Amino acid sequence: MPKSSQLTPIIEITAPEFDHALQCSRSNWKHPSGTSRDGNVGMSGVEVITDDLQSHPWCSHGPTLLFSRTSNGVKRRFFACSACRDRKLCPFFLYEDEKHKYKSEGWKNEREKFLRNIDHRKLFITLNQMRQLPPTDRAYCHTCAGFQLKKFWDKHTEHNFVTTVSDYEIAHPSEFLPPLEDAKKEAQFLFSLTSVRVIVDIFKSLNYRKVISLGTPRIHEFITNQCPDMDTLLLDFDSRYHNFYGPLQFCWYNSFNNHFFLPESQQVFEDFLKTESDLVLILDPPFGGRVEPLAHTIKQISEKYNQLNEKTKLSVFWVFPYFMEPQILNSLPDYSMLDYKVDYDNHPLFQDGAKARKFGSPVRIFTNVDPSKIVLPANEGYKFCQECNKWVSNENKHCPICQKCTSKDGRTYTHSLRKMWSVLPTGPQMRRLGLYSGLFPL
Repeated sequence: MPKSSQLTPIIEITAPEFDHALQCSRSNWKHPSGTSRDGNVGMSGVEVITDDLQSHPWCSHGPTLLFSRTSNGVKRRFFACSACRDRKLCPFFLYEDEKHKYKSEGWKNEREKFLRNIDHRKLFITLNQMRQLPPTDRAYCHTCAGFQLKKFWDKHTEHNFVTTVSDYEIAHPSEFLPPLEDAKKEAQFLFSLTSVRVIVDIFKSLNYRKVISLGTPRIHEFITNQCPDMDTLLLDFDSRYHNFYGPLQFCWYNSFNNHFFLPESQQVFEDFLKTESDLVLILDPPFGGRVEPLAHTIKQISEKYNQLNEKTKLSVFWVFPYFMEPQILNSLPDYSMLDYKVDYDNHPLFQDGAKARKFGSPVRIFTNVDPSKIVLPANEGYKFCQECNKWVSNENKHCPICQKCTSKDGRTYTHSLRKMWSVLPTGPQMRRLGLYSGLFPL
């Protein structure tokens, strides 16, 4: 038990808020989407082994991940797809001790089928042809995922087929294409324009001139269309972007195993990493994904960047929910969470509006950049805390006892030193837990 002189204050939270906090602290925590804390439905006891991915068996989506699951006290390791958390989407499953059963030729054929319809150079030629046509002669088939010349229109009469594609739509594919919504594969939530502007302004203030946009097509679009003094490369799992960007602008990529689907994309990426300018990586991965392989990918990219440039550190901005902070810091302990709330256009809980979450979007930015160097917009509800030497949200009050701004979830926290034990205004749950007075983690 701590001495009274060492006591720290406790947040006064209601019973429902406490229940949420308690759930977040349990290993079987479930996200409202149904995804467990470790990113897999019903797999809270699963570990991920990220070493030596290239030696793993491959599925259609590149090297598989090695998982370790304990059931009834027995631990068994198995390989499964890195990208898809539903075997209906990718059926690959192989126990490690049955690795000799891996049918490499069969899966090689599956990968070839998966890549067969992607000829990036040919698609880029078609894109340039479309740009030269008047909008009334342009068409895009969402069913076939590609632009169609007028002489082929009659083959798509039964498809989801759009004619009269404008210049703006070609330049802003994330607004033109319907978002992919499979939560167990490539669910897409897209930044609001306000958040895009804030993030790009941060990059400009830090003098970044090259941006790796990993799963952030809105950032890529904005820089491409609005920032002539900046350069960006889009890395994304969504193969539809082959239709809108050339081979030097887009790489088809799996962030969970650092895999480029097309061999030439690897060289494009490495050429982009070679730079005299300051470069930044921003990623917005699926929230249901495991943190460990993503962190491993960041480390691999950072190592490659250091090899090519002999610079000490690649700046990284990782967009993820605030309640995943413990997992991220466990893998990347030198990172810190910014107080900026990232809004999305197509998710009701992650935006402003009538259906929005009461305390704003729960999505934050985790970065290895010194927070004192990152300016947040005062006109959007942020202030500079002199004591913390960083920008925080207006509702985040600095506690002189904790010596920091303690709020993480958008609420204003109040503190109490009235009792040594934690006390809830609405119930005895905290007393029963016997917690010392102090900041209860959410």
